[in-house]
Amino acid sequence: MLRSSLIAAVLGTTDVIYNNTANADFYTTGRIGEQTASFDFVDAGRIPSTGSAGTANRSNYNVNTVSIGYCITNNTASAAEVAVSIYGSYNPCTDPADVLNATCSGQFTGTGLPGATAANIALGYATCWLIDFDLSGGGEICILGDGDGVFDADLDFDSFGIGMEFDPGGAGGYVGLGVGEGIGPLMAGDRMWTVQATGEVAASSGAGVVGCATAATGGGGGTYYGPAECCVPTVAGENSSGLDNQDFNWVGDRAATAQLPGCYWFGGYNNTVGCNADGGNMVGPNAAFYAMLSADQTNNCVPTDCGTTGGMVITDFCNPANNNSTGAPAVMTGAAGSGVGSDLHLDVSGGPLPLGDGTRMLGYYLVGNEATPGIPISDGNFCLVGTATASFGRYNVAGTTRFSLSLFDAAGNLENLVGTGGVTGYGFDVPSEVEVAGTPLTTIMSGDTYHFQCWYRDTLSGSGNSNFSSALSVTFP
Repeated sequence: MLRSSLIAAVLGTTDVIYNNTANADFYTTGRIGEQTASFDFVDAGRIPSTGSAGTANRSNYNVNTVSIGYCITNNTASAAEVAVSIYGSYNPCTDPADVLNATCSGQFTGTGLPGATAANIALGYATCWLIDFDLSGGGEICILGDGDGVFDADLDFDSFGIGMEFDPGGAGGYVGLGVGEGIGPLMAGDRMWTVQATGEVAASSGAGVVGCATAATGGGGGTYYGPAECCVPTVAGENSSGLDNQDFNWVGDRAATAQLPGCYWFGGYNNTVGCNADGGNMVGPNAAFYAMLSADQTNNCVPTDCGTTGGMVITDFCNPANNNSTGAPAVMTGAAGSGVGSDLHLDVSGGPLPLGDGTRMLGYYLVGNEATPGIPISDGNFCLVGTATASFGRYNVAGTTRFSLSLFDAAGNLENLVGTGGVTGYGFDVPSEVEVAGTPLTTIMSGDTYHFQCWYRDTLSGSGNSNFSSALSVTFP
């Protein structure tokens, strides 16, 4: 096992609040090696509040370090890219894209992470890395203990989630080359230890763990609030396992070409044996991810939502969009903090490349009052129409801030031509004024939700052909 020094955490004065690092010597790729677009892995555990068992001294946590583990198999790519999401509240083994299942508290992307080593490629081995992300100095993620600060004694309500999306958005980071090649989370911990219940009878096999006290506080070892543990899965392995982590995880193949999104057990079954219950190492592989979270000693941080500044909530839909002439979809992303108009900035990448004569493809942004499954138009799926009440407007009004005329450059990024893309010259700074068909010009107000997508030409797909990017729903603060 190698620990990368590319992203070194400077811990300072911190508390480890979740520690699922007991080495299980397994990893999963979820068949990502057969994909050409992003692949999500999401796991769950519990970080206690003051109202739950244990010695937690606060109910909110300002997370400043996130550690993950992953393994990468034989691949010519020299580096991986991963988007990490922290869900302050998460219903285990459900699609986090459904807002009823998850509250996303923060996201960040690691680029240039180490890939497979030449020596391991030659031997046909996987290369595994442990990565520490330092979020201190302004990137901290605030979450509540037990999901919402209140202990419900129900893991559907008391869990948090951690997601790892490799090649996020299908943007061309890591792409496996064939069957048997891939990248995915390192497995760790043990389910039967972490959820061992009060009154369980310790046995030589099955539910109990010989020599360990039976209590509902298992899995706290290595954390500031947790008790000592007596379960060591491997010789000299780290003596810890994630609090109330369960033996399954959600896997989402956003390309939907090989494995359907859903809830999976690593190896196809639920591990029911228990850590070291047979007197040796783990009998069956576990489906929990290697993960450790630390927090500074702030006890009054205020949770926000992913992609927000002052409460702006940005979620995607119709993702992935239909492939264009590049063989991949165009991806829309959004971020708060443009300082212009509504404070929302939009970008599109993965679009069609210029023609052989250098002619670049045209695109512009659209806004709608509803997010819909969409209707097929030309090569794309238009996701702002399709219901009786759905209407849309075009940001193509010359001479106003509602003008977003753009051309895709040689890298497939949509370059703004009319001065409404901010300092980078790319994307579109959404103004405060919005006009949707059938309604007058309106000012975006706090609490309003609008939906955005990009239309673009794609002549390489055929004369007169066009397509649409993925789409975003935005609730303004």
